[in-house]
Amino acid sequence: MRKAVLDLVLIGAVACAFACSSGDDEPAPAGGSGGGGGASGDGAGAMAGTGGVGGAGGTGGVGGAGGAGGAAGMTGGAGGMTGGAGGMTGGAGGMTGGAGGMTGDPPITECDGVMLPPRAIATTTPHVIGPAAAGLPEYFPTDGWQSMSPEMLGLDPTKLDAAINFSTATSNTQAVMVVRHGYVAAEEYFSGSASTRHESYSMAKSFSSTLIGIAIDQGLVASVDEKLCTFYPTYWDCADTSDLRSKITIDHAMNISTGLQWSEDWRSDATGTNDVFLASVAGMLETVLGREAVEEPGTRMRYSTGDPSLLSGVFEVAAGKSALEYGRDVLFGPLGMPGIQWGSDGQGRTTTYAGLSATAQEYAKLGLLFLNKGKWDGDQIVSEAWVDKTTQGPEPCTDWYRYLWHQNPPARLGAQGPDCEALHCAPTAYADLPPDTFFAEGINGQFIFVIPSTDMVVVRLANDGAGSENWDEYATEFLRLILEAVM
Repeated sequence: MRKAVLDLVLIGAVACAFACSSGDDEPAPAGGSGGGGGASGDGAGAMAGTGGVGGAGGTGGVGGAGGAGGAAGMTGGAGGMTGGAGGMTGGAGGMTGGAGGMTGDPPITECDGVMLPPRAIATTTPHVIGPAAAGLPEYFPTDGWQSMSPEMLGLDPTKLDAAINFSTATSNTQAVMVVRHGYVAAEEYFSGSASTRHESYSMAKSFSSTLIGIAIDQGLVASVDEKLCTFYPTYWDCADTSDLRSKITIDHAMNISTGLQWSEDWRSDATGTNDVFLASVAGMLETVLGREAVEEPGTRMRYSTGDPSLLSGVFEVAAGKSALEYGRDVLFGPLGMPGIQWGSDGQGRTTTYAGLSATAQEYAKLGLLFLNKGKWDGDQIVSEAWVDKTTQGPEPCTDWYRYLWHQNPPARLGAQGPDCEALHCAPTAYADLPPDTFFAEGINGQFIFVIPSTDMVVVRLANDGAGSENWDEYATEFLRLILEAVM
């Protein structure tokens, strides 16, 4: 019941996001009054009733407020629906009752006793996405991006320039591209030009994730629960249940939790073996297929470039072609970037963990696709359900990486304690960044940031010095400066 009520409340809130004035100076006629609150639930809101739906707006009028909830935590009704010609929208949802009647979960203001900074507190306000929603001519950059002045896109040009030119002792920026409401607000090249292709490094993992989602949408892959041994029968025996590798699924590979023996640490003071360098000699996929499972699959996340290399065989078997060939058909072609380059191993298998090369403009297209919930110029390239599944985790205090996308910057880019032995531990302090933001990241400072709450995609390509802590430090301050530019 709570979800159904929340959906009603969001209807009113969405309407309010798109129109806030009647379009003239005359006061708009009021809408009808909201309905009465629902009947009281049993005890502390155990069976919360629903408040009445607000009245519809008059011609150009404001819709009535939703009804108040009942005594023991009843949820109020949705606000009035959109009015007539004047375009005024209905009110927000009704009042909330007592302890049991929260409309959705309350905003999280702290995690394990650590207070969250202002931007890190999630808001339930629906986001305004796309050119049309911002009152701009609608288009998709399939055949090329269109630009508009920062001021027209609601960005302070001086602050935006400060963000683009931000640097640190270890940074070496090559390109920055800022897109808001679908238009390019800024595009700067410090090395090369708009046609220069840049190595993705691990940003390729997010492309692979997208292609897996499309393959599931098309029915080529049943689900992320399919066992990887079925795609590598000459390496792993699905019938040998004593071998933990027979339990590894696509989901495990995409959430770096296969349990395969692996060591990978990109911090500047790391002293252990980095298996990425060893595997680059023997071959990444062959190395991973030869590793033993040291943990039950799905029990622990450990950062591994080896895990997503296993996705290559999924495309070879399920689609009958390499990930690159499949990507050209279902992703790169439709988005207008058929020139994407993607490396392969000695057997012609696409390196689904890295090796993709693209321009800043092409990287931004992937970000825009996900900002638009998988829609592109009237077509659903990848399902909205997949976009949500892969970029927004259910645990705001702890989630930081999901289905080959980095997510939840307050936690992901939060301060790590000095005793943290892994690449990521529970933060000792949370970053002051919007929790709805997610991003693709590659070593040496490659980023595709998607910020739904500000309708922005930001690409940054670089050749920074070593040290994942340096890349994170740069990303945190860079994002903060970008957000400061929003007027």
